[in-house]
Amino acid sequence: MSKKADSPVHIEWSSDWVRATNIATGQTAEAATIAGLGSIMSGVRDVVVGVSRKQVFLKTLRLPKASPDDLRRILSVQVGQLFPLPIDQLAFDFIQTADVNPEGALTLVAAMRADDLRRVRADLQEAGVSSSRVLPVAMASPASAGHLGVTDAVVIENGLGGLAFDVVQGGILRLSRVVAEGSDVDCEAQRTLAAAKAGDLKRIAVGDIDVPGGRRGAVSALTLLHEAPAFSFALTEDRENQAQQAISSRTRIAVLLLLSSVLIFVLVWSNRMTAQSAVDKAQASWSRQMVKYNDRNKEATLRAQSATAVTGSLDTAFGAAQPVSDVLAYIGDSLPSGAWLNQVTVERGKPLDIRGTAKSSDQVGQFVHKLGASSRFRDVRLVFANSAIVGKVPVVQFNVTATSVGNLPMPSPLKTSGKAR
Repeated sequence: MSKKADSPVHIEWSSDWVRATNIATGQTAEAATIAGLGSIMSGVRDVVVGVSRKQVFLKTLRLPKASPDDLRRILSVQVGQLFPLPIDQLAFDFIQTADVNPEGALTLVAAMRADDLRRVRADLQEAGVSSSRVLPVAMASPASAGHLGVTDAVVIENGLGGLAFDVVQGGILRLSRVVAEGSDVDCEAQRTLAAAKAGDLKRIAVGDIDVPGGRRGAVSALTLLHEAPAFSFALTEDRENQAQQAISSRTRIAVLLLLSSVLIFVLVWSNRMTAQSAVDKAQASWSRQMVKYNDRNKEATLRAQSATAVTGSLDTAFGAAQPVSDVLAYIGDSLPSGAWLNQVTVERGKPLDIRGTAKSSDQVGQFVHKLGASSRFRDVRLVFANSAIVGKVPVVQFNVTATSVGNLPMPSPLKTSGKAR
């Protein structure tokens, strides 16, 4: 229930008379049309319209708890059975309350003639104002009772077209009826309560109405129209236009979301392409540098291999593959028992010359065979083996030549011609 006024000017409308009140200043006015209300409408651009009770059909019934759209579809079928006019001639709205039992939620349905709603809009347009809401003026009767701290009562006031009786139970409008002015108030109140099956409720009088045993001082429903529940009459074409606008709005939103998605995709793709281009350029640069570094590495490797070869050649040229001591030791170890060496001539790059003495020619043969079988020597050759007598002992003097493997000759000096530099 709204507690803040939609507009300071409230208008009660009927087909032949209107009245208005400014809740901010207390000013009131009555006229045949809205445009004829005079100074009360000065500077006003928006009003709240309460439709007179005699122009409104009102009904309460139990409906299942559902969404507003689902309930509206249900009522579109049932309204023609609830009220004496077909659905295409009515403008209606509803309020589903919190009063729920096994039969469903208590729902208040109100309708007015569609032509009357068009007349209201025409009168507003003629007066140069618009309405934030168009609702039954009786919808504010629970607020009138509530201002006196009462939730169950029959609110009685003089409305347009006669004496109005509004039955309120649990703070909810249950029934509203209008009788001719001058009718017996107590009698009509009892009839109204009987029609509503409400039992005996308190009577609340609005204004100077004389109600036996009733309370006075209630604020009129017109004054409290801004405290009525959220409710507004609408034509069938209004609902269709709203639905179409909602569809159009959702379509626009969907299109905008699609365009946004496409734009985001393009931006992401562009950023990715830019990043990929940068990566490709970096990879190309690294590839070129790697090729350059590999070429340099190959050159360095070739230079190192060349230096290693030169080093090997120098080592081979300046260092013997077999030290002389090793050669002499091996020759000595190869002599058979009973033979001895007389002389070993070792000169770089030249064959070895071995002279010695043995007790028999077999020992000389063994010595030559052992040297020839060794991998340390090549071209092992017996030069001579002569018999001789030493101290009356017959011996064999021999001379063996061999080439020590790895014993390369010194390089020959370069021949120069002309002046030496």
